[in-house]
Amino acid sequence: REKMQMNQEQIRAFEPRSTIFQLKGQLVEMNYSKSTIDRLNSVWSNFIQYWDDHPQLEFCIQTIQEFISFRYGCELGDRDKAHNVRRAMNMLWDFAWHHQVFKQSSLNSRKFSTEYRDAFEGFLLHLIQCGYSEGSVRTFRSRLFQFEDYLFNNKISNLDNLTSECLNEYSKTLGSFSPKTVVRKLRLLQHLLQFAYENGFIAEPLSPIIPKLRIPRNLQLPTVFTKEEVNALLAAVDRSNPLGKRDYAILMLAAGLGLRVSDIIGMTFDEIDWSKKLLSIVQQKTGKLVELPLTDGIGWAIIDYLQNGRPESECDHVFVKHCAPYDVLTPSMYRTVQKYLQKAGIKGPVGKPAGMHAFRHSLASAMLEQKIPLPVISGTLGHTDMHSTETYLSIDLHQLRSCALEVDE
Repeated sequence: REKMQMNQEQIRAFEPRSTIFQLKGQLVEMNYSKSTIDRLNSVWSNFIQYWDDHPQLEFCIQTIQEFISFRYGCELGDRDKAHNVRRAMNMLWDFAWHHQVFKQSSLNSRKFSTEYRDAFEGFLLHLIQCGYSEGSVRTFRSRLFQFEDYLFNNKISNLDNLTSECLNEYSKTLGSFSPKTVVRKLRLLQHLLQFAYENGFIAEPLSPIIPKLRIPRNLQLPTVFTKEEVNALLAAVDRSNPLGKRDYAILMLAAGLGLRVSDIIGMTFDEIDWSKKLLSIVQQKTGKLVELPLTDGIGWAIIDYLQNGRPESECDHVFVKHCAPYDVLTPSMYRTVQKYLQKAGIKGPVGKPAGMHAFRHSLASAMLEQKIPLPVISGTLGHTDMHSTETYLSIDLHQLRSCALEVDE
């Protein structure tokens, strides 16, 4: 994918101080909080200094990427820091190019406008009927809000007024996102336009206009822990206290079975069959049942937590908060993993997340090294499509073919 750049007139006209001043004024008018503006401005202030120190720069995507790497490279392992930095620079790029701020609104309170509600809600309902998970539909809803903002900012109040020029200009607004995000946003737009045409919301088929992009398999290698690193991380957990017992059991489930954090946090007592040493979990992402063996190490870790660590609670989930009310955990363990990585002296790759999902990559990689067939790996990870499993494995096709053995029924 070629890096999108502003035209020469816009490049010459760009001056960070005045642009950021106007941008902050726009944020005030849009009722952004002072604390949010201050957080964003801390990034912009650093960019101004970087710009002053490099007087020959042009304002383009490459410059933004180089600034982020230069100023924040060692800090991007912190998810909150990375989010704030990228949000600030994406916002500056959008405002400099389009003179717009694409506001992120709460999905719980925001509704589609009357002009687009029927088409967008109908499309989302169609996706649900096609089997997309609740989490995926929430992501699609958020992206449709962003597309709606773009349409209104360009005075397009009806889908039937869309043109190829408008869609091409919208595609340009995605220039600061990663290739993977661009592909997914364009793919969603393509499906939306196909749905709109088939259901009479637009008169002409516009979906063929959207470019079909593909993400190279080796675009970014996943974060993977070695067996020694996993053992060191688990050993870093202090199991002498209730919170450590809980964390240890959760990490054992992730490392030993490759479960998603949402499925671990959402695990209920009736999903554990102690007599058969079996876990039967309906995955939150796919809605599909996956059955996995409850190994002795994992089983005893859960028992230790239930008997000696879990606070008394009426909650039917296995893992609960350790402060009142003792209800279900929020599905985020990123900071927990970071804490134990630091205690174990394990340094993850710069700019790449090393959270709970890394355990899935690690388990898949370890199983592959043991010559376990790809269908078995897919079944363990709970994938309904083996192509999903391939993204977890930084391997070539020859290696895949060599381990794709017959699996007993």
